[in-house]
Amino acid sequence: MSHFDPFRQTFELVKADGNIIRVDVAVLDSANQENLGICTNYGSQIGASFMMLLTIVAMTPSIKLIKVSLWIHILALVASTIRMTLLAVYFTSNWTNFYAYWTQDYSRITAGDFYRSVATETMSLILLILVQVSLGIQAWALVNLLPGYWKWFFTGLSCFVSTAAIAWRIAFSVIQVEAILLIALPNPDWIRYQSTIIGAVSVFYYCALFNIKLLVHLIKNRGILPTRQGLNAMEVLVITNGLLMMIPGKLARGSPLQVPRRIPQLPREPADMPKQQSSPH
Repeated sequence: MSHFDPFRQTFELVKADGNIIRVDVAVLDSANQENLGICTNYGSQIGASFMMLLTIVAMTPSIKLIKVSLWIHILALVASTIRMTLLAVYFTSNWTNFYAYWTQDYSRITAGDFYRSVATETMSLILLILVQVSLGIQAWALVNLLPGYWKWFFTGLSCFVSTAAIAWRIAFSVIQVEAILLIALPNPDWIRYQSTIIGAVSVFYYCALFNIKLLVHLIKNRGILPTRQGLNAMEVLVITNGLLMMIPGKLARGSPLQVPRRIPQLPREPADMPKQQSSPH
C-alpha cells in the first residue's frame, strides 16, 4: 500500500449489458474541471451579450431605430444570448448525467434533450448569418467611397467571402443536426474543419479590409485624430471597425487548429473511455 495514490484510484460502473467500465478519479476530475471552465465561458458570453443588448436599446436614439444595420446588431445579440443560454443548459440535461456521460448509455435521453440540442445548432447558424450580413453592411459603407473599379471589386469579394462562409456553415449545420439525432460525431468530419477554416478566412478578410482603411486614414492624417477638423462619422466607423476587428482576427488565427474534437451540444466521449463502447443508437 506504500505506492497507493488515492487520487489515482478507479471505480467501476456496471452497464445494462453487464459490461464493466472503470473510471479513473483523476480523469473524472479533469472532465469536471473542463465542464466547469466551459460553463464559465458560456456564462461570461451570456452576460456580455445581454448587457451589450441593453446598452444599445437604452442608449440608441429612437430616430436611429429605423436603420437596418442597427436591427441586425440587435438580432445578433439576441441570437447570441439565446445560443449561449442553450449551450449552458446542455450541462443540466440528461446528456451529462453521470451514468450516461461515462458509459455512453443514452437510452434515457428525452425528446426535449434532442430538441434543445437541435435548437442550439440552429441558433449558431442564425448568429453566423447575422454576423456576416452585419460585416458586409459595414464593409459597404467603407468601400462605397472608393473609385468605381475598386468599389465593385471589394463589394463582389465581400459578397463572395460572406456567402462562402454561410454556405459552408449551413452544410456543417446539416451534418451536425444529423449527428445529434443519431448520437454520433459529425460525418463527414472534413466539412466541420472546412467550415471553421472558411469562417476564419472571412474574419481575416474583414479585419484586413477595415485595418487597411484605418492605415490609410492614419497616413493621411498623420495620426488617429486630425489636428483641427475633428472626426466625422465615417472616420469614427473606420477607426472603430479597424481596432475592434483586431480581436476576432487574433482569435480566429488559432481556430482552424483548435477545432474541438468533442462538440458541447453533442454527447461527448469522456477521456480514456474504452473504445469498444458504442452508442445504443
